[in-house]
Amino acid sequence: MGSEERADKEERREKNRVTVVSVVAAVALTCAKLAAGLLTGSLGLLAEAAHSGLDTVSTVVTFFSVRIAGRPADEEHPYGHGRFENLSAIIEGVLLIITAAWILYESVHRIFFAYVAVEPSAWAFAIMLVSIAVDSARSTMLSRAARKYDSRALEADALNFRADMLSSAVVIAGLALVAYANATGNGNFFLNRADAFAALFVGLFIIFKSAQLAVRSVNVLLDLAPVDLQEKITRSADSVPGVVETRMVRIRESGQRKFADIVVTVPRTVSASEAHEISEKVEEAVRGVDRRTESVVHVEPVMTDTETLAESIHATALQMGLRTHHERVQRSGENFEASLHLEVDAGLTLEEAHALANRLGREIREQYPELGRVNTHIEVAEPESGERREITGEHADLVREIKRAVEESGVGARCHEVRLYRAGEDLDAVLHCDFPGSTNIGAVHVWTEQMEQTLRERFPRLEHVVIHAEPRETQPDS
Repeated sequence: MGSEERADKEERREKNRVTVVSVVAAVALTCAKLAAGLLTGSLGLLAEAAHSGLDTVSTVVTFFSVRIAGRPADEEHPYGHGRFENLSAIIEGVLLIITAAWILYESVHRIFFAYVAVEPSAWAFAIMLVSIAVDSARSTMLSRAARKYDSRALEADALNFRADMLSSAVVIAGLALVAYANATGNGNFFLNRADAFAALFVGLFIIFKSAQLAVRSVNVLLDLAPVDLQEKITRSADSVPGVVETRMVRIRESGQRKFADIVVTVPRTVSASEAHEISEKVEEAVRGVDRRTESVVHVEPVMTDTETLAESIHATALQMGLRTHHERVQRSGENFEASLHLEVDAGLTLEEAHALANRLGREIREQYPELGRVNTHIEVAEPESGERREITGEHADLVREIKRAVEESGVGARCHEVRLYRAGEDLDAVLHCDFPGSTNIGAVHVWTEQMEQTLRERFPRLEHVVIHAEPRETQPDS
């Protein structure tokens, strides 16, 4: 089992554990508050019992939604099942609003239309104090797990229990005022109905908090982009070396996971492998912003101010599906003149190859008017190399002759390694030769090209010769 699998298993286990503990506590508190409310006639206690009962239902919903959300992605749910948590949070919010509506109705009825006497008792206060302590422990436990795993469902439960703590405190205050009124005989309108006013406050508070929760979850289901995260990812992608511009960042949420589609531009002169490396660095930068965000990076090539004219010519050819090399641009009078080698298929006729060269030349001159002339050398593209077998040991005499030819060249080179390969009917030679370290690299390049040509002429069996130049101070490769 990999580390990621173990982490996922541990996450599911912890989420289930805190949810089960929360369910057990909610059931116990609901029963205690209901009994106290019925015995004392307190609407505040009955409202709290209804609130706790609904917490039990919502926590059960959370339990199952967390289990479903933890399932891996499949063909029908390529982004996973995380949004079941958001759906669960919406269900909780709706149930809370319905309960709050009943509490508001009953509290207004008791305040203005039907006065109900309340008889507070010591154990009613004790139940509410225990409720606050239990809700505090549950809220802390769930909040810690919600932050750790970025779980909307656990966050919703933690929010409920923080609301419970406040509403329980208000109910205690209401009961205390009623108890004071009963003990002193000071039965004014507010004191006699303090319990109903407390229930009214609880109802309004529940509506406010549940509406916030529902709106947040609906926004996720409607793919409302988290703007702050979007801006952070944009800045992070822009900072990656090689990125010219971040053109688009789209984010969607699914439970605790987020998915980002990112479009960045890179210089069109970079190779495909370089562009891929840049995209991987962008993905790494996104994980640095938010480790739970999975990103897909699309790379688009663009012209940049630092692009040379020779690089622009090569890029133009690639856009036309043509391969070129040895692009050079030189000033000729008031204009510039370009020369390049165009690789064409060996099966083309001269007329077809010449038409390709003319089309490329016209396109280059149209894009870069400063070029007065484009000279194209047409050559056959190298065929894809097949498998070749090393045969150095079978041709010891040829190896010695090649080494002798290098040493007799008079440029001070020594060839310490020669490898021979057979590719079809041809032989290829790879030479490792050392020169004095102070030799000018331009002179070394000229000499190696000339020597490669000389060796091919002297040994007609050699089709390709590659000379690897090394400074004499470097130890020969093994």
